[in-house]
Amino acid sequence: MSGDVVVIGAGLSGLVAARELERAGRSVTVLEAADRIGGKVLTRDVDGHHVDYGAHWVGGDQTAVLDLADELGIATAPEPRRRRGADELFAAAGRVHRYHGQVPPIPAREWLPVGLGIAGLDVAVRRSRSTPVPVLDAWRPGEHDMSNAIGDRLFRSAYGRDILTCFYRLIFGADPDEVPARAALEYLRAAGSLRAIAEVRDGAQERYFVGGAGALVAAVAQQLSSEPRLRTPVTAVRADGSGVDVVTEDGTLRASAVVIAVPLPRAADIDGALPAGAGDRMRNSRMGEYAKTIVVYDEPWWREDGLTGTVLDVDGPVQMVVDGNPGADDPGVLVAFSGGRAASDLFSRSDRRETVVAELVRLFGAHAASPHLVDDITWSEQPWLGGAPTAIPPYGGIFEAADLTTGRVHWAGTDLADRWPGYLDGAVRSGRRAAREIIRPVR
Repeated sequence: MSGDVVVIGAGLSGLVAARELERAGRSVTVLEAADRIGGKVLTRDVDGHHVDYGAHWVGGDQTAVLDLADELGIATAPEPRRRRGADELFAAAGRVHRYHGQVPPIPAREWLPVGLGIAGLDVAVRRSRSTPVPVLDAWRPGEHDMSNAIGDRLFRSAYGRDILTCFYRLIFGADPDEVPARAALEYLRAAGSLRAIAEVRDGAQERYFVGGAGALVAAVAQQLSSEPRLRTPVTAVRADGSGVDVVTEDGTLRASAVVIAVPLPRAADIDGALPAGAGDRMRNSRMGEYAKTIVVYDEPWWREDGLTGTVLDVDGPVQMVVDGNPGADDPGVLVAFSGGRAASDLFSRSDRRETVVAELVRLFGAHAASPHLVDDITWSEQPWLGGAPTAIPPYGGIFEAADLTTGRVHWAGTDLADRWPGYLDGAVRSGRRAAREIIRPVR
């Protein structure tokens, strides 16, 4: 029906855009190719408790998503790190260290090279749009420089470069040589600082949703006047002077405007969606490789051992482990994160779950050997998503909505946020921005 707005994609960003448009009096139809809403948000019941298989944390200055959760009555709680004097684990160079404090224990000989590397990276992030980037001397990240160039320049030891690789796998779902240097620096800069994206306290991992991140998605969807149409992939978008035709296998919808809120590499599959000049770069982009393994025990025995359940694992098949059920005494749930080539290698193995349990035994000891349930997910195998947590361009800087928006075709999605791209906060910000473009068009 002419006059409607069609939103393509029922992830958090698309749902927020639809909510904002309806609140402004617009009629909205939401189309979703998958058989569920939420996109990269997926909360499942595990032994009667909510566990996030997808997007997990909020915090720091992520005010857009925190304010939305507060408005909708969706509770969050602090991530339980270093509580009651409990320790964390750090695994690197074949050794597992137990520690209490802000900084993981690294060998004394690595203090200076690793410290200088992190400091240099932080400066490069903050000055990523300067010419040149001062800490990198005369080198300015070019269109085709990959992030291993950052590692080679700033981290003078193999130990430091291994830490950088671990960091990249967790943040981008890719190894440094798979992420353009300029895109990485601009992505990190959009989070405000390197510390904000890496830290728990006052950082991106500060809080979790008590009912799982899916509770927020469901609450937003419930505010819409009609449910999203599931299993309705869009094949083409054709804009003209009076409106937009949105073509699906079930027919064509006529709209006054459209919001495209799908993973960016998938947008290249929608005929007519991309403006001239953006097609090749988008078609050659990809989502990160990201996986989670959920390991369930009768009780959280690590707490009795004086541990939070949190691990940074530099040299294993997983890069991080957290307590997946911190608000309850049973069951015990450990969630192991794996990204980049580590995730690809892990999920190519028929014994991948046994491999993760064996790694937990290396990290925690014999208690970890006897879970009563192991489950996992790799986001690269999820239909219509193709990976997580973020879209990785083949070269250059991060994608920007202004480069894609044309006339009646608007763009949303966390990867297009000007703050916190790749995060739930970025999804909320981007959805709201796309809705504003339609509600109050620039003349």
